[in-house]
Amino acid sequence: MIQISYEQIKEIIRQEDLFEPVKQAFIDYASPNLIGIPVNLLHFGNDADAHIKTAAIKGYDYFSIKVATMFPENSKQNLSPFDGAIFLFDAKTGAPSAVLQDKGLLTDLRTSAAGAVITHHIASVSADTVAVIGTGMQAAMQIEAFQQLRQIKELRIYGRNPDKAVALQQRFMGSLPNTNIDVVDDPEIAVKESAIVFTTTSAKSPLVKGDWLSAGHHITAVGADDTYKHELDAACFTKADNIYVDSLDLNEQYGEYSHISSDKAMLDKTTEFGHAFTNDHNRNYGSQITIAKLVGVGVQDLAAATLVMKKLGH
Repeated sequence: MIQISYEQIKEIIRQEDLFEPVKQAFIDYASPNLIGIPVNLLHFGNDADAHIKTAAIKGYDYFSIKVATMFPENSKQNLSPFDGAIFLFDAKTGAPSAVLQDKGLLTDLRTSAAGAVITHHIASVSADTVAVIGTGMQAAMQIEAFQQLRQIKELRIYGRNPDKAVALQQRFMGSLPNTNIDVVDDPEIAVKESAIVFTTTSAKSPLVKGDWLSAGHHITAVGADDTYKHELDAACFTKADNIYVDSLDLNEQYGEYSHISSDKAMLDKTTEFGHAFTNDHNRNYGSQITIAKLVGVGVQDLAAATLVMKKLGH
């Protein structure tokens, strides 16, 4: 079994490298080739948690087990709150093949890649005004990934911590030099004045309300990946014409969608990403309200880790 370090992964993987592998992984997930994606979440004190996600797909060289941890109290000891690793096993023999000590980097990259590709696919082609709700690493990575697929004309940032919002604005001024970037102090303003909205927080109560949405709006929500997290209120889903989810099974268990998934009207307008990518009719043509909801699927980790192995010649 080989060991691949964080430094090796950071050196060879770029955000754009993951766009196509992640997209294909969603298509494979929605096909008969899926073997399974069991998930387990562990909750500790002080809001610490560990997400354990597995994936196996027929035809892949490996199957995977990913452990991603978030321990907020680490920052008090000058340690990163985020850590983790992906374990790969030979799909033919079951033998351990590699451990990728990515410290959560591949999780960040595959999440932002997924958000970018589904948003680019679904949102109106003319939509170039964007809001991001949140100021953490994923807020930055979602916008910078999407910018590689579509030019952003205007960007509005809302964060519950004003200082972090300004810091994110400064970062974007370097990475998005041709975009008009504003910090706003009200999420309603950010949403109403933007055609595309990314939500990237760990909020426990909704930050975005359905009453703020109108024809042409698209939301990509990536923050609520656990039972207690909640970024969008129920009215967002009720008002949406079409809802897209990375995994229907997992969204029925985690995040905001789990609270409304028993409603048949919601299920009838819900499509998994894999099916959306293979059907061009799944788009917002400017007259609809659409939502893409991500909780994170193990096939994304498998795709990312497999790409690392290929780049290293394994």
